Amino acid sequence: MALMVFGNPITKETLKGMPEYQNKITITRTDKAHVALKMKKETEARALEYMENLKKEKSDCDGGVITFGEIYNETGGTIRFSGQHDFSGKLAAESTYPGKIKNGQCGVFIHKETSGKTSGSCGAVVYWGKNKVEEACDWMLSWSNPTDGDNKVFTNIDEHGHYKRKSNDPIWNHVYEELSTSGTTSERDWNGCDSSMRSTSSNKVTNGVDVHATVKLATA
Repeated sequence: MALMVFGNPITKETLKGMPEYQNKITITRTDKAHVALKMKKETEARALEYMENLKKEKSDCDGGVITFGEIYNETGGTIRFSGQHDFSGKLAAESTYPGKIKNGQCGVFIHKETSGKTSGSCGAVVYWGKNKVEEACDWMLSWSNPTDGDNKVFTNIDEHGHYKRKSNDPIWNHVYEELSTSGTTSERDWNGCDSSMRSTSSNKVTNGVDVHATVKLATA
């Protein structure tokens, strides 16, 4: 399995080694989220370099749509995989949704059109973590990259457990409806948490689409 998480975790110990936090008695989740924000460009660059190299191996894309996704964690704590749903297509054989992405890390995944199908790459993944008062929340990230038509993304945040693992749960019909009327960007804030997504066409892979997502605290 290829490496799917990039960057050094930003923890309480990380901040204690920084001059501006050495004399602070209590280091909060928000403090750690702020430092993750400062480190975002550097960490994302490492993940994107990996993805760009991977694209060279998939330049023909087997004629199908392929989604290159990256998720940056800016929540001040670890987010953990909670579930996923395929509307069309599936994870590439060499990919996975990272089981956990620590604060300040960037996770990547590859989702592709199923061989022999022409319905594109359309799916969703859910991660759960906590807000600044330690309440658990679900971050839902979804994308629609059809064979023909416009690329779209939709994100939402809700209480932990809101997005069910069962593929026939009605919640996924609602997600698909929202996704269908969305655009190339999507943002959501709820209960002290933020989520944002954007979708762009890949400049190296025919029918390739890049999806960038950030989950964070609303104050970070």
